[in-house]
Amino acid sequence: MPVADVPVTDMPVPDVPLPHRPLGILAALPQELGDLIEAMRAESGVRTVTHGQRDYHLGTVHGAPCVVTLARIGKVAAAATVSALIHVFDVQAVIFTGVAGGVGAQVRVGDIVVANELVQHDLDASPLFPRFEVPLLGVSRFAANAALANALAAACERFVTEEGAVVAARFGTREPRVHRGLIVSGDRFVASAAAVIALRDALPDALAVEMEGAAIAQVCYEYGVPCAVVRTISDTADDHAPASFVSFLTEIAGAYSNAILKRFLEAKRVS
Repeated sequence: MPVADVPVTDMPVPDVPLPHRPLGILAALPQELGDLIEAMRAESGVRTVTHGQRDYHLGTVHGAPCVVTLARIGKVAAAATVSALIHVFDVQAVIFTGVAGGVGAQVRVGDIVVANELVQHDLDASPLFPRFEVPLLGVSRFAANAALANALAAACERFVTEEGAVVAARFGTREPRVHRGLIVSGDRFVASAAAVIALRDALPDALAVEMEGAAIAQVCYEYGVPCAVVRTISDTADDHAPASFVSFLTEIAGAYSNAILKRFLEAKRVS
């Protein structure tokens, strides 16, 4: 039976029946989720649980049981949100979707980056610990779960093959390309050519920069929960980044998220 579309406030444990442990899906901003919650509402109904000033939406979407929420912006917000997904909602895995600035020379606006690894580019406890290393954890780069990342990349490739030309014509961008590699995170919106050069010098293999992914990957690493991150490039993190980011976020980001997550979840349902 569909789940009632009823809000529940500050429940310690969700009481919505789901056939399997759900998948946690989160983004920083509403536009980055596209129509995922509306699709859930249409398919199964939505049960909304408010916990720690976040709304967690429970139900089934594209055949997969999910908990969908907004992490908001920044590493602390993201870490708090994914901790709740793990401890309160017992998710089996975590997927983060959203936009990012392009850092790699080969990465262009409209491209998609699926993380193989994630690092906090603004973490520096040297000389006590090596730069980028999380103190007392001994890790600087957090690997995405290979199976999840592969499934996300496959969904992205299907999207590009089936809709890439249409999307490019609709939004006036080049046909998107899918990249795999390092995504870097920090509590700073990177918006200058000098900052991009500094990131490339410090982390030459970085493809994209954002503000949440590595924090989510660290929490998932510490609790043994698989995670993966997919980012659509909204800007090139330079002086034009603020205008490009806002335009891409409001006009394009949702279309990418809808298409990628639909393909990913439908494949997960039948796998």
